[in-house]
Amino acid sequence: MKKTIWVTLVIVLCAVGVAGGSYYAFRDNGDAFVYEQKEVARGDVESIVNATGALEPVNTVIVGTEVSGQISELLVDFNDTVEQGQIIARIDARTFEARHLQREADLEVANANIVSRNAELTRAKSNLRRAQSELSRRVELSQEGHVSDSELELDRNTLEQALAAREIAEASVTNAKAGLTQAEASLAQSSLDLERTNIRAPISGTVINRAVEIGQTVAASFSAPELFVIAHDLHEMKVEASVDEADVGRLRDGLFARFTVDAYPDREFRGRVSQIRKSPNENQSVVTYKVIVTARNDDLSLYPGMTANVEIVLGSRQDVLTVPNSALTYAPRNSSGDTPTTRSGSSFGGGGSSGGRGGFMTPAQRADQLGEQLDLSDEQKAKVATIYETMSQRMREMMMSAGSRGGGPPGRGGGNDMRQRMTNMFLAVNEEISELLEPEQRAKFEEMNAALSGNRQTVYVLNENGIEEQKSIVIGLQDDNQAEVVSGLEEGTSVIVRAKRVTT
Repeated sequence: MKKTIWVTLVIVLCAVGVAGGSYYAFRDNGDAFVYEQKEVARGDVESIVNATGALEPVNTVIVGTEVSGQISELLVDFNDTVEQGQIIARIDARTFEARHLQREADLEVANANIVSRNAELTRAKSNLRRAQSELSRRVELSQEGHVSDSELELDRNTLEQALAAREIAEASVTNAKAGLTQAEASLAQSSLDLERTNIRAPISGTVINRAVEIGQTVAASFSAPELFVIAHDLHEMKVEASVDEADVGRLRDGLFARFTVDAYPDREFRGRVSQIRKSPNENQSVVTYKVIVTARNDDLSLYPGMTANVEIVLGSRQDVLTVPNSALTYAPRNSSGDTPTTRSGSSFGGGGSSGGRGGFMTPAQRADQLGEQLDLSDEQKAKVATIYETMSQRMREMMMSAGSRGGGPPGRGGGNDMRQRMTNMFLAVNEEISELLEPEQRAKFEEMNAALSGNRQTVYVLNENGIEEQKSIVIGLQDDNQAEVVSGLEEGTSVIVRAKRVTT
């Protein structure tokens, strides 16, 4: 009876093991382990950076006012299309019209004042000529003894007074002319203020916001109050996505992006990274950077202000061999006899972007080595050296970022994320280099990458005797669930992803 029960139990355990992709094995010391395995299969791998941001028109203009007053007319509303220079609102102009009339009157007064001052100048000049003539006549008479010295002195004083009167008259004319200029400037200012009571559209576009109502008083002091917001073209939108500092180093202009909005959860919109802004944004010690993703909105289904969930695609591979990420972190039982664990990190394979193995060469040396291997021109080598220099700078920034947050170097805590980020960076660098190559050079470069580059990892399989066997593989692109297998494994191979110790 007991034998029958044990046979039945073994059959059930075998069935469960087969159904769950697990393997039940005994060790030499009598320990038993149930291994969970998964097969290497073909699939698609896509590495992405997730971010969120708000949709905005590519070009918007806030329309304000430079004069204060009460809104008397609103000629456009939300969603209206306007042309540049079109009047879209008016401010009560009665005060400005009265001020304008006053300035016109001031101008007339200034003109009349000039006429009056010119007349006074003419009279002063006439008096001066008469005084000069009278003095000359008196001097002659004085020489003949007909005029006393006191009378002659009085004539000289009269001449000096005439000279002073002429100078005063000339200054009065100058002052009157300045007053005329001032009156003209005041009139021009009042005309401008009167014209500014007509609020005009600065650009052609669509009104996406109206912030005032008829009868509302607006005050223009140190800053112009907001009346309208006009979007130049709603057929082209942008997402200002906030990207974590740990991911921004992997991005570059031109990367493909897709996003969804809550209004259309089943619809995917597509765009491109058009700008990576270098200005940081810090919130509760979290640093992010604005990445601008532009997208077409031909059917006008996207509205300004919608929240977009963005996926920026760093790279993708279709119909390639894939291995689960859990197989890359699995490690056999440690020496203390505990149950099998997962590796917290492993050595990161270098050389992916250089076409070599070392990783200690300078960017120029890497470019020279690749130049010899691919027979690159001097221009190509210079561009490759620039790409490698940028890659080196990004690697330093990534290492500093990981260290500042306690992540440590690759191979320690958080090494999986670092390995994935560096792998993706190497792949992006290879794509940049590929764009510089001729077809024959590109084919050879891809062959070299398949053999030498990538991230070298270790996985474990069970041999025919149920013993764990180590295999060294090269992985390429990696996403959250699986990694591309470049070499080292064949389709259908079962790899260990987890093991559980069973007490017997």
